[in-house]
Amino acid sequence: MGYKSSTGVPVREICFGIANFIFLLMGLVVFVVGVYLKVSRSVYTELLDSREFETGTALCVSAGIIVMVVSLIGFWGLWMKSQFVLGLYFFSVLIIFCLELAAGVIAYIYRNRIEEIVVEDLKTGLQDTKRRVAWDTVQEKYECCGVHNYTDWMGVYDVNVPTSIPDSCCGYPDCGESGSAAAWRIGCVEDAKDWLEENYLLLGLVCIVIGAIHVLLLLVTAVLIVHLRRN
Repeated sequence: MGYKSSTGVPVREICFGIANFIFLLMGLVVFVVGVYLKVSRSVYTELLDSREFETGTALCVSAGIIVMVVSLIGFWGLWMKSQFVLGLYFFSVLIIFCLELAAGVIAYIYRNRIEEIVVEDLKTGLQDTKRRVAWDTVQEKYECCGVHNYTDWMGVYDVNVPTSIPDSCCGYPDCGESGSAAAWRIGCVEDAKDWLEENYLLLGLVCIVIGAIHVLLLLVTAVLIVHLRRN
């Protein structure tokens, strides 16, 4: 018969419902985190040639939506007490878990290349005049100059005046003509690198929590399917 709560509902079904509800909430969290990462400092992505981060945030948003849809399938299967729907749910959760595990391994392997990729892309962006507006926005907003410092602009911003730098490096009109005298001493790579590392950590923690919930869901779902099959 199995254990039942005071309401007469089997404990295994209550456990499944609670775990699946947490799964639904975590899917919502992943979606919100993906959107936040997409819009919070989207101006940086305009300076980067590499699309790993942009692709990663898009996958995060997509994963959140998929998790929420799968969790709804789980509730449907529980309500219908359908072995087929719960089986579909079980394999969907298993596939999501495997994909997240693979993504986590890849992210761990490439975690030390974050600074290298950011520095390389930012230096390339200095040469691209189409990205000057994005550079001005970043430098004015975060009060930084160049990749490592103001010297990165020397001979790049204006080849005819090698010592000139953008006015966005110092914060007021025509200040760039004076070169290093008024320039902010902080390079933009530090802020970009720190932000990326912090948010990779955030994504990693979210994935670990969701992974633990996945394992719980797989176990509870397997027990529920076995129980329905016996009945």
